[in-house]
Amino acid sequence: MNLACAQLFFAAALWTLPCMTAAVAMSGATDLLHLNEVSMEAVVRNSSDSSDTSAPRARRKRFISSKDMTALLDYHNRVRSQVFPPAANMEYMVWDERLAKSAESWASQCIWDHGPPHVLRHTGQNLSIISGRYRSIVDLVRSWYDERHSFSFPNRCSGSVCTHYTQMVWATSNKIGCAVRKCSNIYVFGSTWKQATLLVCNYSIKGNWVGEAPYKTGKPCSACPSSYGGSCSKNQCDSRSKSRRNASGFRG
Repeated sequence: MNLACAQLFFAAALWTLPCMTAAVAMSGATDLLHLNEVSMEAVVRNSSDSSDTSAPRARRKRFISSKDMTALLDYHNRVRSQVFPPAANMEYMVWDERLAKSAESWASQCIWDHGPPHVLRHTGQNLSIISGRYRSIVDLVRSWYDERHSFSFPNRCSGSVCTHYTQMVWATSNKIGCAVRKCSNIYVFGSTWKQATLLVCNYSIKGNWVGEAPYKTGKPCSACPSSYGGSCSKNQCDSRSKSRRNASGFRG
């Protein structure tokens, strides 16, 4: 999305401008940190499955490419490593195949809403939708990170919504699985979008609990769970071996 078009989009109503290359974001769940409201930067949603970590199976037809999967995971971990104030218990996030499958199942419905309800009881969820072209899958999630400007630690939000950001940096939400789906005639806030790209990201364990801070403040890795054995990498509790960390990389 070029900058001029994006600026026009955010300055006026979503569906009245000729520049319709736009992402949208919103957040939703009954136990979220703040009330669910529309973000003017993008239509995106947020809501918080205990699932076992498993490696992606390359042979299974998936709703997301390996490139996009890596980009989303790296972006989340970069954001998590750079929180301010610094986090003492931020856990390194890994891809979870079960979460990805549940995201695929919901994305295939092409519904602009959180769901399904039985999954959301134990799973966090961020949604984003875009009409028009985009350069990178990360373009669909930048507005989640931008909500940090409205967030004051530990749990105050001065903007319309902060829950996409807080779910991204919820310390114990150390698993993510996402899916991307091309949708036709999807109903988005009173308007039917003829062609759109829907992104669903599911998180475990669920974050955004009312009254709780997304993480503990302090020296990075000073309050990691004992299961990490004192291992720390890039300001995050990380029990992966050094060789695995080097192989997977930390892309800045």
